[in-house]
Amino acid sequence: MLNKILFIIALGLLLSANGTQAQTTPAQAAKIRGKVIAVRVEGTVSYSPKSGGASTVLHSGDVFYDGTEVVTGPGASVVLVFDNGARLNVAGDSTLDVDQFVLDPFATPEKVSDLKSEPSTSVTRLSLARGELVGKVAHLNIDKGSEFTVQTPVGAAGIRGTTFQIIYTPSSDGKAFFTVLTSEGQVVFTGTTSAPLNIPAGKQVVVTFSVTTASNGTPVASTPVVVTNASPTSLTQIEAISQGIIQATLSSTVSTGSGGTSGTPPPTTPPNNTPSNPVPAAAQPTPGAGSS
Repeated sequence: MLNKILFIIALGLLLSANGTQAQTTPAQAAKIRGKVIAVRVEGTVSYSPKSGGASTVLHSGDVFYDGTEVVTGPGASVVLVFDNGARLNVAGDSTLDVDQFVLDPFATPEKVSDLKSEPSTSVTRLSLARGELVGKVAHLNIDKGSEFTVQTPVGAAGIRGTTFQIIYTPSSDGKAFFTVLTSEGQVVFTGTTSAPLNIPAGKQVVVTFSVTTASNGTPVASTPVVVTNASPTSLTQIEAISQGIIQATLSSTVSTGSGGTSGTPPPTTPPNNTPSNPVPAAAQPTPGAGSS
């Protein structure tokens, strides 16, 4: 009888301990919308909600969220900083959509120039409808679910934590020139090949596509889709733009705030006004640095 009583007491204590542990284990925080900050705008650059709405001139220091289209005029450029530490230089005559950018919150503001890897996990999906961009993406936590993809009409580039260039230039005769070049790290190209193509540092894919002749609407490569050595001239150009990105973002910090739910219309920051979501001070423009 005594043994039964002791067993019941021990079982009750065990169940109580498990219940307390279940109540005190914090729930995993849901991903929030990350901020995108313009830290250097040169020339005419505009942005607008993809859901519809007026186009607004983009100024250095402005903030926006996913669901936004950025358009640069001829000869213009903009450097964008994402809350996960990714930085992009968007060249002139480009159209870039930030389709999705969400990440796990992190507590401490981080200086972008000090980041070797992203401070949490994130999902970034961009679409380059036309134009050119050069990116410096901190090492991604791929093993924890992070991803960074740049979609183009002829395929997607999966970024792994990399310095890279992507160019997509359609022409009036139904063709398109497409380049993915990796300066550091690795990019994986998918879309028009039977298997993903790994593009390591110092390599590139340069393809001409016919975008109007395929019966099923799929772009057809007019030249072989193969990985080749990048030219020294191209690598030097990417390095120069990369250094410009670094200089433009020396004072930039990133942090997570109340970004809201992904998929809702993006709040934008009117030029020269205080944003509705507090953000760290962005780097001031560096005249002549990193222009493309």
